[in-house]
Amino acid sequence: MKKDRYGRARVLTTAELDLLLEELPENHRVLAMLLRRTAARVSEGLQLKWRYVGDGYVLLTAPTTKGGRKTRTVPLHPELDATLKAWARVVNPDKNPDQWVFPGRNPGEHMTRRGFDHALRKAADRIGMVGVSTHTFRRSFLTASSEAGQPLRAIQSISGHSSLTMLAAYIEVSDQAKNNCVLAGA
Repeated sequence: MKKDRYGRARVLTTAELDLLLEELPENHRVLAMLLRRTAARVSEGLQLKWRYVGDGYVLLTAPTTKGGRKTRTVPLHPELDATLKAWARVVNPDKNPDQWVFPGRNPGEHMTRRGFDHALRKAADRIGMVGVSTHTFRRSFLTASSEAGQPLRAIQSISGHSSLTMLAAYIEVSDQAKNNCVLAGA
């Protein structure tokens, strides 16, 4: 578990994620929901412009991804799709495709990673959650998808990991899953 910025981000259950999102201010909540439902890295979410948000999908472009090598299209969860449409009416009423999805305090800039991280840590502290970081949403998505029996290659296509070995490092294995393995063994 993550402590004092060392270790791995904590994986949260659906109920814990819901509780954490409730504690965030609206602009941070929408970003957290995007990260939760797309397994995007925080830097990918922060650098998202409206031109890359389509009806039912988001395009994470190569220049914004880790390594800058591969663009990926991620289908949107219906709840996130509706939230982003409502958010667009608030922050981008002129429908400017070059506007940041998560604008910062200064005109022409996007929200900062530091600002989001600060809001996230304050929210987690208020509800007594330890080990939470901006990567919690990514690890939680990948772990939940794996636990739900989704094929690893499908999960990899969403996460953008270059290999299954890299993806495997993000997926937490619960004690229950380990017990099920032992019981299913010959």
